Amino acid sequence: MPTKPTTKTAQSKRARNAVAVAAEPKASSKSKAKVEADSLKQKVTAAVEEAVESVRESSRENLLAGLGMIARVRQQRDERKAELVEEGKRFEPEVKQAFEDLKAKLKIDGDLKGKFDLKKLKFDTKGFDREALKTRIDDGMANTLRRMGLATRKEVDVLARDVARLTELQDA
Repeated sequence: MPTKPTTKTAQSKRARNAVAVAAEPKASSKSKAKVEADSLKQKVTAAVEEAVESVRESSRENLLAGLGMIARVRQQRDERKAELVEEGKRFEPEVKQAFEDLKAKLKIDGDLKGKFDLKKLKFDTKGFDREALKTRIDDGMANTLRRMGLATRKEVDVLARDVARLTELQDA
């Protein structure tokens, strides 16, 4: 069969149809990709919103826990203060009596113009050890100086003696 000669317009129509047919899958894949992207965007947005809400709830719970702790501490403080006031009321007569006894020993008049008689005062010195106290203070100071990175008097004295000895050896 002889073929009919084709015209340019018929060829261009066929080419356009072929391009349209070939473009249809691309267009549908683009629309699918857009739908998938929108879906993914919605999922991400929902996940972010859920995370933000979770953080808000957690922060609120932590805030409320902190406020509860403050309220409990205040309540315990007030209760402890009331207990201490009651204990002070029970102890007050003993303290007043001790002051009255001290006034009597010192022979203090009501206007406090009397002379003090120190011979009548007796100090309990049995439990007082001056050397133990001095040692304890020295040890505490040495520890403090050591923590600060400073030398103690003993360490400086030892170094001074060593320097003096080295100087003597060098001069000799």
